[in-house]
Amino acid sequence: MPMEDRPQDAAWGGNEGGVEGTQRLDLTEAAPPTTVTVEEMADGAVHDAEGADVEEPRLVAAGDGGEGLREIEALYGRQLSKAKDRVSRWRAMQVKEAFRIGDLWTELTGMLSAKEVSAFLASECQIPRRDVARYVRLAKTLGDQRELFVETGVAVSVLLDLAGQDEFVRNEAIKMIEAGRSLQAKELRGLKRDIGLARAANEGKLDESRARDLKNAAATKARGAANAWLASLEVLANEVIALSELDRSVSVAGTALDRVSKLAEAAAKLVAEFPIIAGTDFATSSELARSRPDRGSWKKVDAALRRIAQREVFIEEHYQRPRTTLLAFDHYLVWDLAWVFGYNEDTRPDAAMKRMREAGDVPLDTRAQPGRVRAETIRRPTVLEICAGAGGEALGLDAAGFRHLGLVEIDRDAAATLQANRPEWPVIHDDLRGLDLAAYEGVDLLAGGVPCQPYSAAGERRGAHDERDLFPEALRLIRQLKPKAVMLENVTGVLQVSNSVNRLRILSEITSLGYDAEWRILEGPDFGLPQKRHRAILVGFQPGIMHRFRWPQPFETPAPTVGEALRDLMAAGGWPHVDAWVEKASGYAPTLIGGSQKKMGIDLAQAKSRESWIKIGVNPSGRATGAPGPDAPANHLPRLTLRMMARIQDFPDEWQFQGSDLQVFRQIANAFPPRMAHAVGASIVRALTGSEIDLAAALKAPKPVRGRLNLAALRARTPLEDVDERA
Repeated sequence: MPMEDRPQDAAWGGNEGGVEGTQRLDLTEAAPPTTVTVEEMADGAVHDAEGADVEEPRLVAAGDGGEGLREIEALYGRQLSKAKDRVSRWRAMQVKEAFRIGDLWTELTGMLSAKEVSAFLASECQIPRRDVARYVRLAKTLGDQRELFVETGVAVSVLLDLAGQDEFVRNEAIKMIEAGRSLQAKELRGLKRDIGLARAANEGKLDESRARDLKNAAATKARGAANAWLASLEVLANEVIALSELDRSVSVAGTALDRVSKLAEAAAKLVAEFPIIAGTDFATSSELARSRPDRGSWKKVDAALRRIAQREVFIEEHYQRPRTTLLAFDHYLVWDLAWVFGYNEDTRPDAAMKRMREAGDVPLDTRAQPGRVRAETIRRPTVLEICAGAGGEALGLDAAGFRHLGLVEIDRDAAATLQANRPEWPVIHDDLRGLDLAAYEGVDLLAGGVPCQPYSAAGERRGAHDERDLFPEALRLIRQLKPKAVMLENVTGVLQVSNSVNRLRILSEITSLGYDAEWRILEGPDFGLPQKRHRAILVGFQPGIMHRFRWPQPFETPAPTVGEALRDLMAAGGWPHVDAWVEKASGYAPTLIGGSQKKMGIDLAQAKSRESWIKIGVNPSGRATGAPGPDAPANHLPRLTLRMMARIQDFPDEWQFQGSDLQVFRQIANAFPPRMAHAVGASIVRALTGSEIDLAAALKAPKPVRGRLNLAALRARTPLEDVDERA
């Protein structure tokens, strides 16, 4: 009977009610669901994964139990053999590619410096920075045995480790591979140790193990003494806790005083042993004091033990009604001793986070608390901003939680805009080139939108050959100020092929200074901007920080369209057809351009983007002085006012720009939109402090504009006494 015609209970996988003597074999977990007979498999009706794009079958027996099982095992054996062949080919390919990376290094270093090639492989090719040097060493030290390693398919991880061993270890490992061994990484460590012992014996080196044994024994004894001391302290602390729980009405005479005396003896012993175990200056060490600024400390532990040793464990509590005085246990002693074992009086999670941050630790939030719009930090991280412009980036970084120590801007009108809107910001109106900013050494973040014209299409993309390129000045400041983090913003042209060499020089210089850095392109609509603004962002950190940084994730909800973003401004003049215009303006604006000082007119577009503006219902030629009036026809193609342009760039409506209309247009077009800077800044704050915010909620929160008082508006108000009279 064909298998598919048999009763289900008689199939392999169960013998309840099935054929007598059938062996139970459950292949449910081992094979996919399709059922075929052994005969069909033997006839080649089912192909492997490389032969045809079909579902792999479930193997079930047909016929005699023992014979069917043997056939199934044989079929599985053939499948495993094919799998082994595929894995072997894959491993050989991996070995070839590993050597090719080393070959590529040799090829590229004929054109670029080794530092630049390292930056290219790490940042552009996504090879782990540590492995770049290992691949290079692999090609140099093991290149002669390349064919052997390809043939045997040695794991690349083993090869990279092997390339770093000395000649003796490499030679022995190669002999093992030639003899057919499948070398494991842990075996290299054993080879290194044992070959080192043989070399030491042959070369007559002194045996350092004897002194090492003594040191290990001493360390073990010290740990044992410390553990015993802590165990005694734990016993004492529990007795102190029990004593502190006595009812206040209980007299301190008798039993209580006896218990205090026993505690005093135990405490005195601990006080005497403490300096022997930890050293005389351990409790008062200034380094420990800096690393543990919370309420507890070893100094307080020592003081608590001394008080207990002197039987000073009660304090007087005075009451007015009725007038009386009671002796109560000093509960601070409990917490001073419990601190040693990790306890704190305030056990709330936010308090624990605060203590960790005060101690210099960085507890990392992996999920943002809904609605949290500001990072939880001990202090606001600081930022020095260069090429600050009209304040777009500054607004975003301020909203992300940074405190500005300085904002450098060469343009007079842009500097005036910063000062007019934020008088408290320390604006430095000066040329960045050669500017001495040594006073800002140690700032948390160095940020800036270095001039983009050298890398833009409008600026002919001359890159490093453009006199406006300020990346060298930014690198000078990184070298001088040693900030914890760096954020440099530019147009995406900096990532173009034509600028590859200069980009690699920037990366190699930053990495040579010890920073981990990478470029990324962010798009405005991903973060709620009604503009197709793409910006290239370089973010870098000092060692030990980058693992906490992740690029901000695009929002799930779409950004508002140009029509939605500008409806109220476009309707301000009474245009009756504004809703129809909003429906037409249902897309995102092209990137606002025109920030260069060489541009002498107000025009939103170049030839390529003019049609995009017109398609969304905007005339990109020039600018309007106001919104369309009530007489504007339905087919009117409005121009944008400067305020509309500023809103598309995410500036608050209250932000007051200084200078002529042309200068204001330049400031707006040249800006890094605040919400984009806010998004990146929040990610940098998370990397510095470990605190993550709800970015979507944070970007919806209004940005405060703390400018000068609007005296004109105040003068226009009706005096309070006049209001009282009318009432």
